[in-house]
Amino acid sequence: MDALAQATELGVDPGLLMNIIVRSTAVADSQALLTLLNNEVQSVLHQDVMVCGVGGVSPKGSYAHKVLHHSYPPAYFEDLVSAEGRVDSPLMQRWREKQEPVFFQSGRDDAQYPADWVRIFNKYQLRNTVAHGVLDVQRTLSSYFIFSRIPGEVGPREVFIMKMITPHLHLALVRALTTVQEFSHLTAPNEALSDRQKQILRWINEGKTNWEIAQILEMTEKNVKYHIEQIFSKLQVRNRTQAVAKAMLLGLLF
Repeated sequence: MDALAQATELGVDPGLLMNIIVRSTAVADSQALLTLLNNEVQSVLHQDVMVCGVGGVSPKGSYAHKVLHHSYPPAYFEDLVSAEGRVDSPLMQRWREKQEPVFFQSGRDDAQYPADWVRIFNKYQLRNTVAHGVLDVQRTLSSYFIFSRIPGEVGPREVFIMKMITPHLHLALVRALTTVQEFSHLTAPNEALSDRQKQILRWINEGKTNWEIAQILEMTEKNVKYHIEQIFSKLQVRNRTQAVAKAMLLGLLF
């Protein structure tokens, strides 16, 4: 069955899909990508919230590396931070295994995912979700697009839509990343982190202790502690886990 016939069978307007594809070619910055996602894409998926960006892929799993746009509750990302300081989810783990669109519908699909994640997911009422992405040639980075709070059931219709539009959204995202400094400026904390503080933050993300960071950067442990206190203050967070989660949202670890 060709794509046009499949779209008709699933109740998807081919004209809306073509509109997304055509408009994606004109995306040149992060704001244009956000407009595309919140208008043309929303007209077919009807999502209430979404997140897109770039993630790392390794034998240890996938994780959010640069969140370009999101309308998710920020606390959701904090709840997902692992002991290693990485943001990951079973949904994207499944995508990594399949490299096909994946979906989750609260209630119906709960048993297919870890109970702890389902609890967090339902806590923020994210409900029906579909996700897809594109791996790079080296298979170490991927784009990701996750759309949540979709009305009604999610299934073959949403999978088909994601298969059709994600390759084009991926190319638009790549172009938008060339203007990522513009995005970081719009979402950065009131007082920017220094280069040294960004270095320390990256080592915190790797799970290093203050003593280990001091040895790596050839600083005193007291100086490392001072910089971490400044990081917490500037990012308006209270601990290392929150600092890593917020840094990922702001693209400071990219």
